[in-house]
Amino acid sequence: RHRAVRGVSAWRRLGERASTGEHTKASGARKNAHGCAEMIMRQHLAAALLATTAHALAPITRRHAAAAATATVVAAPPRARAADGVYTSNDGTYSFATPEGFEPKPKPVRTHADEVLYKDANRREIGVVVDRVTIAALGDFGTPAFVGEKVVASERNRDGVTDAFLKNSRAVEKAGRTYYELAYGNASSRGDFRFLSRVAVADGRLYVMTLKARADDTAAEGVLAAVAESFRVGS
Repeated sequence: RHRAVRGVSAWRRLGERASTGEHTKASGARKNAHGCAEMIMRQHLAAALLATTAHALAPITRRHAAAAATATVVAAPPRARAADGVYTSNDGTYSFATPEGFEPKPKPVRTHADEVLYKDANRREIGVVVDRVTIAALGDFGTPAFVGEKVVASERNRDGVTDAFLKNSRAVEKAGRTYYELAYGNASSRGDFRFLSRVAVADGRLYVMTLKARADDTAAEGVLAAVAESFRVGS
């Protein structure tokens, strides 16, 4: 009988250890799932911002054209600058000032939910892209500094880029909405450029404005800073 009791107790201890082990595994699985979700979110941010700061403002290259060949081709409709010098999206969810001399440059292939590009004769560029996201606020991506470092890290991986640096990152409040502002630059085989980005999240969409100018174009800073200040998201 004592052996039987000891046997039952042993099985009970084994069951308790098994139960504890399953609980530990389940807890670990939950932590791993949370970590994976966070990593995917950060990767999504890096990809979305890289698309705006690097590829979305660049002409279509052979590599982009090859990738686009497998996607649905949708020609972006031509959009003229409004008479009052303000561009407003077709759905009214964002707007920005378009300085004199900037003209719309529609892309032959759309790769985002919405995108617009303006250029002037001095190689200055104003670009905005919109993509759907599952987060509700910019803080879910990370701090401005974290986002800025991710963008710069992605910039360094671009073809022809030899260096990239983050000049400044901050949060800006406009009409009750939070924007992240990122100022950064690069050195590349195509020249040295400076970028200024404003980022916002609203109604399940990520809005990214990216302004670009040559590093030696000292007059561009004030012009593009005014455009960034004019950027508004929200219908």
